[in-house]
Amino acid sequence: MKIAVVGSGPSGVAAASALLEQGHAVEVLDVGHTPDAAAEALAGQMRATLGRGERPGRALYRALHLGPGGSKRSLWAGLATLLGRVEATRSQKRILGSTFVWDGADEGVPVENEVVTRSLAKGGLSNAWGAACYSWREHDFAGWPFGAMELASHYARAAALLRLDQTRDALARAYPLYGDSGADASRNPGSALEGLLARWRAHEGELASAGFTPGRARLAVDREACTRCGLCFYGCAFGAIWHAGQPLDKLALRYRPGCFVQGFHEEAGGVRVHGREHGATLEERYDALVIAAGVLSSLRIAADSLGLHDRTVPLLDNELYLLPLLALGAKPAFGFRSRFTLGEAVLAMEAGVVSERPLHLQLYSFHEFFLAELADVLRVLPGPLQDLCWLLLNRLALAFVYLPGADSTRATARVVAAAGGPGRVHIDAAPQAESRAILARLIAQLRRVRGPLGLWPLPALVKSTPFGFHGHLAGTLPMRESPGPLETEASGRLHGTARVFVVDTAAFPTLPAQNLTFTAMANALRVAGGIAGAVG
Repeated sequence: MKIAVVGSGPSGVAAASALLEQGHAVEVLDVGHTPDAAAEALAGQMRATLGRGERPGRALYRALHLGPGGSKRSLWAGLATLLGRVEATRSQKRILGSTFVWDGADEGVPVENEVVTRSLAKGGLSNAWGAACYSWREHDFAGWPFGAMELASHYARAAALLRLDQTRDALARAYPLYGDSGADASRNPGSALEGLLARWRAHEGELASAGFTPGRARLAVDREACTRCGLCFYGCAFGAIWHAGQPLDKLALRYRPGCFVQGFHEEAGGVRVHGREHGATLEERYDALVIAAGVLSSLRIAADSLGLHDRTVPLLDNELYLLPLLALGAKPAFGFRSRFTLGEAVLAMEAGVVSERPLHLQLYSFHEFFLAELADVLRVLPGPLQDLCWLLLNRLALAFVYLPGADSTRATARVVAAAGGPGRVHIDAAPQAESRAILARLIAQLRRVRGPLGLWPLPALVKSTPFGFHGHLAGTLPMRESPGPLETEASGRLHGTARVFVVDTAAFPTLPAQNLTFTAMANALRVAGGIAGAVG
């Protein structure tokens, strides 16, 4: 069969790989923004000047943080952002000095009433993610038309696609391991948080009694390619951090960048896709259509195509809090200028302790990315005061605290028709008071186990989700046992169609606290594997 996949993010690439394995002819239709020439030049400079373990200079930090022609933010603006006094935006995060990840999103995926992360880049939001990958447990699939066992083999295949680096440790009790389970924790040194992880292993029983399951982070990172330059947050010039564009370039398919899919209509034995390709009319027939355009774009394509405008659907997200933590003990624990700056340690918080549902905490060394101008200020301080400041910074970690969708902002979306063009996505959202109460109970619980944990939370500095919606969006075209309009079957087929399938997180009925990408790819593999049978 000739099958079109709309979108080149992780779900689209996973679906395409499964379809190719079955012998189908696959075309990926994608807007496909890529890094500009300045970003490519900067990446080349990094590869030429940063050897293994070398530290970048301040000029490179500035170029990555500000981009060409950028203006310097003040330290006080950075502090105000961290403290929640002003609102940050996703556009402030550049990848290799470029904004290509976010370019054109306002025009291509118009959103009303809220700020929502979205991307039209080749590889989608995986160009800017933290590479964290965690499986879901059986109770995470409550409300789904199938359970965790249905995804077991697909998780293993997704782990191989992601070249997932995962360790066999206590965290497997919270998040089951699939695929190559990696090395034992004692044989995987090198983390900036290594001392902390060793402390947690020694106090696993006490932490478990308090509801915490600790472990090393599971990341889609090629450790062999990593030079440990400490620039992970700015984009990896060495290809060590996985993004969906990497496997896409290796697949034997037809990749068509410059395509904006406006909609589809079904006809006898096929489905016709229409939109624009490099400014010209796009009109092409396929045997089946796979939609993996992102939660809002997938909804918009479905609503525009089926004439289902102004129909309210759920929109799920993980509310995120940034919680600074101070290391206890005699020695500095982390290193403000760490050589690896993605999350390296995890605490899974079980249900029934501070919330009815599990929480997820990812720990990072506190890094210049969070306050890019701080190092310059410290250098002008008197020596003893500078030493004291560095000592305090080397004791700081930052926990990214994720709440499940059910405990996060309540939101809905609907597509508003637009004459002669794609519809606009209107979002209504209302925060839940309970989310702050959950966070307060979590902080109290962290204090109770400060000895075994080796950390003291600094709640006065806590910062709520800093970018509007965090970006772990899901649920706009949810799978149901008996689907209705703008819902999908367990097979992934969009209700009201015969040959159209949804494989991204738009099809998720619920959203637990841990990262959704690993499960999204596993589910995309599952759906794509059944398309031939589903269309007969």
